[in-house]
Amino acid sequence: MPRLSVIIPIYEVEPYLAACLESVAAQTWRDLEVVMVDDGSRDSSALIAAAFAERDPRFRLVSQENAGLGAARNTGVRHATGEFLAFLDSDDLLPVHALEYLLAALLRTGSDLASGNVLRFDGRRTRQSALHRAVFARPAMATHVTRQSALLRDRLVTNKLWRRTFWEAGGFAFPEGVLYEDIALALRGHFLARSVDLLPAPVYLWRVRDRSITQDKTRLGHLEDRFAAVRSVRTFLAEHGMRAQIHAWDQTVLETDLTNFVDVLDQAGGAFHDRFLELANDYLDEVAAPVLDGLPALRRLQWHLIRQRRLADLLDVLAWDRRVPPDERFTRRLWGYHLDIPLLREREPKVPAAVSRVRDELTPRTRIDAVRWEGGKLIVEGRAAPDCPRPVRRYHQQIFATLVHGRRRIRVPATVIRTRVSAKPRSRRDWGGFRLSIDPGSLDRRPGLWHVELRVIHRGLPLRRARLADSRAVWADRAGQRSTGRDFSVAPLLTETGHLALRAEREIARAVTQSIRDGRLRLVGRALRDLGPKPSLLVTRRPGGVPLSCPVKVDGCTFEAEVDLREVIGRGALGNGTLGSPYEIPGISGILGEEPAVWRVEVRTADGAVTPVTAADDLSIGRYGTAGREIVVLPDHSGCLILRDQPVAAFADLTEWLPGGELLVEGGFAAPYGPAALVVRSTEGTDVRLAPIEGAGSRFRARLVPEEVDARRLPLPRGRYGLAIRVRGDDGGDGAGGGAGGLTRDLPIELDADEPLVHETARRTFELAADGEGHALLTVGSDLSPNERGKKAQRELRTKAYPAMRGRSLRPAMLFSGNRGTRFAGSPRAIYEELRRRGVELSFLCEVRDGQVALPDPVEPVRSRGREHYEALARCRYIITDHDLPPWFERRPDQTVVQTWHGPPAALAAPEEGRRPVRSAGQWTHVLSPGPWWTPRLRETFGFTGFAGRVLETGLPCDDVLVEPNGDAVEARRLVRRRLGAPEETKLILYVPDDRGGQGDRGGQGDRGGQGDRGGVPLDLERVRAALGDGHLLLDLCASTHPDPHELYLAADILVTGHPGAMFDFAATGRPMLFHVEANAGGNGIEDLRPEVPGPVLRTADEVIEAIREADEVAEKYASALEAFVARFRPLADGAASRRVVDLLLS
Repeated sequence: MPRLSVIIPIYEVEPYLAACLESVAAQTWRDLEVVMVDDGSRDSSALIAAAFAERDPRFRLVSQENAGLGAARNTGVRHATGEFLAFLDSDDLLPVHALEYLLAALLRTGSDLASGNVLRFDGRRTRQSALHRAVFARPAMATHVTRQSALLRDRLVTNKLWRRTFWEAGGFAFPEGVLYEDIALALRGHFLARSVDLLPAPVYLWRVRDRSITQDKTRLGHLEDRFAAVRSVRTFLAEHGMRAQIHAWDQTVLETDLTNFVDVLDQAGGAFHDRFLELANDYLDEVAAPVLDGLPALRRLQWHLIRQRRLADLLDVLAWDRRVPPDERFTRRLWGYHLDIPLLREREPKVPAAVSRVRDELTPRTRIDAVRWEGGKLIVEGRAAPDCPRPVRRYHQQIFATLVHGRRRIRVPATVIRTRVSAKPRSRRDWGGFRLSIDPGSLDRRPGLWHVELRVIHRGLPLRRARLADSRAVWADRAGQRSTGRDFSVAPLLTETGHLALRAEREIARAVTQSIRDGRLRLVGRALRDLGPKPSLLVTRRPGGVPLSCPVKVDGCTFEAEVDLREVIGRGALGNGTLGSPYEIPGISGILGEEPAVWRVEVRTADGAVTPVTAADDLSIGRYGTAGREIVVLPDHSGCLILRDQPVAAFADLTEWLPGGELLVEGGFAAPYGPAALVVRSTEGTDVRLAPIEGAGSRFRARLVPEEVDARRLPLPRGRYGLAIRVRGDDGGDGAGGGAGGLTRDLPIELDADEPLVHETARRTFELAADGEGHALLTVGSDLSPNERGKKAQRELRTKAYPAMRGRSLRPAMLFSGNRGTRFAGSPRAIYEELRRRGVELSFLCEVRDGQVALPDPVEPVRSRGREHYEALARCRYIITDHDLPPWFERRPDQTVVQTWHGPPAALAAPEEGRRPVRSAGQWTHVLSPGPWWTPRLRETFGFTGFAGRVLETGLPCDDVLVEPNGDAVEARRLVRRRLGAPEETKLILYVPDDRGGQGDRGGQGDRGGQGDRGGVPLDLERVRAALGDGHLLLDLCASTHPDPHELYLAADILVTGHPGAMFDFAATGRPMLFHVEANAGGNGIEDLRPEVPGPVLRTADEVIEAIREADEVAEKYASALEAFVARFRPLADGAASRRVVDLLLS
């Protein structure tokens, strides 16, 4: 008989079911059965469940006619045989540790019920369930709802593990035929249980679905079922003599359950309003006045208006609640703060002042900014202040801090400081900050977990005490531990609930050496205290689980123990499934088991006490690899020994900046690999750079010059970059990397560095440090100087320096600006080349953003937003741009500003929307037109936003290089293809996806980016490449680092695109175009232009592959259409546009 049964009711959840079942198959607790109950699904859900049952004998499928969620769960209970019961909805997920975590708690305490934290997720990211935030803020073992009233908010059955004997003794069964069947059963469980374990780590991922059966709150049936559910709990409490708990239940209901319907009243109809007021007032008839008085001010006001049936005023309050930000909600009146609602500002408000008075809402919101050791003291800096009103003066706030452990309290010095209101680096500042100075000696010989409690007096008003918490401060434990005596230490850490705490403990066992042989870890260390007879070593997976117990041999002051690492990996390994969609959700992979799992190592002495094993300062790090994973044996930041089960990684044991700005990284692997390159990957985009590497076997040595990367020798742009080693090696089960013939993959570099390595140059700062996961992270600073960075510095340049520069004489110089400083290409480059051919006596400057443009020798770079950029815009006689100019730019009377913008017609269709290319149109003197069709449209569109200059019907200079009769084009095409590695006999296909953030941002104009928000499915490039095989080269424009898209157009034999801008640009080549319209992408520009499109419109990868193979036939079929297209939209594409533009400028 399995130890544990998981019951999963299934009804038409085909898109989510496989992920749900995979999350169960992946559980670290293996001794379980899964009872799947198909409740008459009409989609393929039953087939998916049957496939799991066939693949994994632990899964069993039961089918029945549709009877509802409650009935399906009851059926599952009847078929379950386990000693413990868990329930899982078929569109939700379990973290990989969930069942073992819950089970270990029940086995340890003997409680009837274990409940764990809940996260909401929407298919992309997770967030803390608001309903459960307060419940799990104070975890406890063997507690009860009568001692922790917050448990009244814990009304899911799915985040719990139920002891089967308790379930049967309580006669539990789900109500059938109604919604909200969890509420009454979960609360009955809490009240009837002898004790409950409350666990802080997430055990359940609760999916947010647009059309979930419980998320449409404006249906009358939902309203009536919810009121019935909360009333049933109230009746249960009264029938069981628990009248003392009824007030707490009423308060919970009025703050949570029923406010779900209050908040959507403005979205509901009259029938819903009438029924809600009727049911709500029936409930309020039985609620005691002190309960209403104890509600938060906004809820208190809402229920007051409901009680008086003032629906119009209530709807006004709801609108105010949605409109007003948190820092503008309260106002100071006589005897305290009140809600600042227009309804309450009337000369004679019809609401008593006591109803609107703010009380506990002024609880300070806390943030942790720094945790570090300084001068032997632990310094903690952060923020603790209410959202409203803010402490804008020094005297507005005082802060007192206390270390708390049980009933023991220790005062610590606290100082108020100025700090940022939010964590954003440029946010405003006020006096809501604090600085704590904690002497570790105050905790000497006082073992325990000490929390930091803050007491804030805000404008003379004492606020509710609050524990210092910030769930984002996962780095807090990096400060490390400090000894307060021979065998006693203190270390900061962030608890599972996000609270900052100090762990003070006595050291009793210290590991001195470790060695790994044949998959077994051998630890030898010193016993600093008597371990007693038969001590054992416990290895337990965080956040909790059933420990792996190993015997400890003691000989005097020496202890020795062995751990089978294969058993550790076996317990932490993922399930036998395919691990599909749930493990690809950002923010969820760590919860579901893809990221490292940490095992704590502890020793249990004869008296039952469990204490962490610490690591000697000189303990070497051990690594054991198998089956694509590895176990790392190392100390954590507090000095305690841990085992980390993780995907295979590289590690750095030497990093330093060498003379000349070269970064040296040396390290190795747990198993032999063939290192191929150092990978530098942006954390914020798709930018990937490769650097050379040396080494073989289990060692590597790499050098990187961040100021000169790739073939163009340009600096890395500002941002953060993860470092990894690209290796050649198989993924076999023996942990060996293999040779050069294996798979290629990137292994992140682990970096153990207490302080960042900083390298400063004349323009930039480079910093190498470890990120939150201990991986190497290279941060590249801006090329702006300190007096040019930030809003204040830019305002000074804009309002003082720039006007002064405009007062100086104009220079005989020409400033080029391509795509806001990200390239020197297209029409601006073509105009420059023509001027150079003529030998015109001008100085040439080019705006360069973040050093990312390689310029020819005569052209002087101008840093975008740097001081010289302001000066160039103020003093250059000529300015040539293909995009927008800064909004503060003001053209001088003798300046000439030429706009070479181009794009599809749709970009000219709606000037009233304020599209970005036309913001500074009033400062232009000339706009270039591709031909007669465009001229009136350009004049109308740009005239709408102030353009009063000339439209020059010259054609576009960027087209010159594309025109075959131009002799230079033939040679240029050959050179570009050579750089791309495309011989003449190879057919080069250029793919330009439809990634429009705004019309006209492709075709040499827009940034290379992702697929945007078009909603469609982009072309499967790998499939196309595989099908075409040798003789074809498929190049993705978005992934290319080539500086000029028009040169890629020139080199390409075929264009595949869904972007209208690329179509208009490429047409001048006369070569075939294929138009891939992404499935489900609404409002596609190609579709809008379909009568004019000079090529086939395709929807699938197979259609694209077939059209490429038949390119000659496609070109012949659409030749006349292409000729007509060019004649209409590019009639002046004759290779002479640059000459015409320069003639007009010089005349």
